[in-house]
Amino acid sequence: MAPSAAPAAAQSAAASANGTANAAGFAGFAKAQPGSSARAAGANLDVAAMLSEAARTRPPSAIRSLFPAELLPGMLSFLAGKPNPQTFPLSAITLTVAPAPGASAPVDVPISGAALAAGMQYGPTNGIRELNEWLVKWQERIHRRACPAVGTTARPGAGNWRVTIGQGSQDLLTKTFTALLNPGDSALIESPAYTGILPQLSTLKANLAPVASDAEGMCPKSLRSILASWHTSPATRSHPFPKFVYTTPTGANPAGTTASEQRKREVLAVVREYGVLLLEDDPYIFLGFEGLGEDPVTRDRGRSYFSLETDGREQAGDGFVARFDSFSKIIGGGLRIGVLTGPTALVDAVDLDTSSANLQPSGVAQAILLALLQHWGQDGLLQHVDRVASFYRDRRDAFEQHAHAILGSQGGQKAVAEWVKPVAGMFLWLRLKLPPAEGAPDGDSFALISEKAKAAGVLAVPGVAFMPDGSKTPYVRTSFSIIDEKDVAEAMRRLRSVVENAWAEQGLELP
Repeated sequence: MAPSAAPAAAQSAAASANGTANAAGFAGFAKAQPGSSARAAGANLDVAAMLSEAARTRPPSAIRSLFPAELLPGMLSFLAGKPNPQTFPLSAITLTVAPAPGASAPVDVPISGAALAAGMQYGPTNGIRELNEWLVKWQERIHRRACPAVGTTARPGAGNWRVTIGQGSQDLLTKTFTALLNPGDSALIESPAYTGILPQLSTLKANLAPVASDAEGMCPKSLRSILASWHTSPATRSHPFPKFVYTTPTGANPAGTTASEQRKREVLAVVREYGVLLLEDDPYIFLGFEGLGEDPVTRDRGRSYFSLETDGREQAGDGFVARFDSFSKIIGGGLRIGVLTGPTALVDAVDLDTSSANLQPSGVAQAILLALLQHWGQDGLLQHVDRVASFYRDRRDAFEQHAHAILGSQGGQKAVAEWVKPVAGMFLWLRLKLPPAEGAPDGDSFALISEKAKAAGVLAVPGVAFMPDGSKTPYVRTSFSIIDEKDVAEAMRRLRSVVENAWAEQGLELP
């Protein structure tokens, strides 16, 4: 069953506290404004020129901006009011790591000495140095592009990007929006979109333009149409040209869609043509179900937008993609560790926000993650994420089997829902067959899910929560990640009954 996944809908920042940012890196970039066709071929996107007034005028932390100087040879510091490590009550933390397949017992991984002290202490705004460098090398491997600097080692000609660590990718997304948007600024948001970003964009008083999506996620034709007609369309011509487009390309929340490499190339071409930044929010990248069973260390995992940006950048330019990664789905949501990888000017602005908002991501959480990653190594992490993906693939299969039997037309019954089979992630995005509602000829799932389904003892998320423009929709998001498998069938029976009753209440038969 494969309906459309969603209806169509119409300066440099101060150097961050880690001391590795190169605020002058954008000095020679082209100065064409976003949306201008005057950007020279091969010119990099001038992200520094896109920064909001808040990001441009935010003063650096008087203390944190000097942290890097403490590392200089011979430097004596009265600088920070850091607690003395001798007062820390913890002398060690031991992680008991679940056994890998074929292993006979769990493994204890200790955290003590300097590693624990670093986790307990105030640290760099962009994360503990060893963890940041581990993540840089990880990004280089996964996305096949060299970082311009690892630690203090410069790599000329590698582009202009770096990594920062945040208190989850939600934290980094929120700060990125703040760094880019002034009140009234415009942004393009795939529809449906991750609902967690919408309140912050509303708070910033952003003008949101939904971009239609289909079974492969965001549609390049819709994206191009919106951008090409921006200055002439009555709906958009009075608004500033968009600064960025937001998308979740893998196992999208809520639609479960995954963009092919060809789809990504088409979207990236539009982004480059019109000079907008692409925000690649990709927390489900390692929860892809295709290719499982192959060697997790050597198998082809496809290419991200961040990876594809290296193709043809001599002609098309660089700096068009900012990437958001998360450990929530592959390690644990409570860890609250996210990663932003992207143009230095943007990452600098986010770090500057962090330096005054929450100073740094949790040091203890970072120490735990670093110890785990060092224990596994890159190959071990790849093996782990494939085990996690296999777990969710099996849950998807069982969940969808129940959906076909109860919500679909199996056995000659009338279907009450249809969906696109997800090839990644945690969600089944159901298009319910609902009676027409006011302003919604295909039905509106909001009251049905938030009131009637809840009263019937089943919870899901009505689709309107994911619509950037708040449009009515018959869609509903269901998650197969954590519900007890023995409860799935009963939950679906309750949902089916609610849909059937909606037709009966209007004196109509389910078509």
